[in-house]
Amino acid sequence: MSTLEAPQIDGRRMALSIVVALAVGFIVVLAIGRVAGFADLTDTLRGASWQWLVLCAVGQLAVFAGYAGVFRAAVAFPSGPAVRTAESVRVVIASFGLTQIVATGGAAGLAFTYWALRRIGLERAEALVRLIGLNTAVYLVFGLVGWTGGVFGIVVPSVPLGMALPWVVMVPIVIALAGWFTQPGRVERWRTGNDGRVRRSIGIGVGAAAWVRSALMAPEGRLVFRWAALYWAGDLLSLWAALQAFGAGPSLAGLLLAYATGYLAQSIPIPFIATGGVDAATTLTLTAVGVPVEIALLGVVAHRVFAFWLPIVPGLVSAVHLVRRDRPGRTFPARVDRVHRPPQPRTPPAD
Repeated sequence: MSTLEAPQIDGRRMALSIVVALAVGFIVVLAIGRVAGFADLTDTLRGASWQWLVLCAVGQLAVFAGYAGVFRAAVAFPSGPAVRTAESVRVVIASFGLTQIVATGGAAGLAFTYWALRRIGLERAEALVRLIGLNTAVYLVFGLVGWTGGVFGIVVPSVPLGMALPWVVMVPIVIALAGWFTQPGRVERWRTGNDGRVRRSIGIGVGAAAWVRSALMAPEGRLVFRWAALYWAGDLLSLWAALQAFGAGPSLAGLLLAYATGYLAQSIPIPFIATGGVDAATTLTLTAVGVPVEIALLGVVAHRVFAFWLPIVPGLVSAVHLVRRDRPGRTFPARVDRVHRPPQPRTPPAD
């Protein structure tokens, strides 16, 4: 494997990013708070049942456990090393911390995860396929969350039809297109083509989609999707508990749709705006399914404290620790359990 330079983590840049993210979040809360009415917000805060926030924390523990399981299962399938749970948790927490603060669109977290995959021992092309593949699997489950909310939301009066129908229509179309691209013969044509950077990039993407398809068909591969389901279930539980803390919550269909639609704002490629975009979009989508604006705003803020702000410090500490622990010529993570293979018979020495 070629030498792979460790990611550079700039402490000053991280501190500045945290300050800017705090400012953006404050502006978003202030703007929506003026619409909600600060008197209503104060009354809602006074009547809060804070014990529900314990369930927010439990949900976020499930989030990290789920994504660590996705990482571990994706590395192992179909014949890779079995990364220890503690190592996968460190990688995931570091990736989350970098995603939240350092770069837009999750680029820093993706880059760190790619570096970890290379240090585990995967070659460049395979590391890219696994990186794209594991994230595709996670967002396939996310799409099914939105689709489920859309299907049930069609018959729920409090859910706008215009919010439900796009999920019901678009998710099956995307899955059908993915199935067409990942037909075995077509995948081979794309992956063996090496004439041009664009074609090679498409080949890696198609290869990642084919990896997801093969994981769906194999019992050991389906672990990726089970862990991904835990990831999304944990975050949904955390948001639901935060809303309950302030006295209300939407129907299950409304919760799924509001969450999924609001979450799409995180893909906006603007520095430091991702968290503010999610806060604002999720608050508005919750009000669209019948949650009072003051409860929606406070619930979203409480959820984001657990989902966004609390993991930042351990995430960045973990990233620094993993980078500093890395040594030239040393496989990362330092402690992995290789897949057990039956011992090969020794060839008897020649006379």
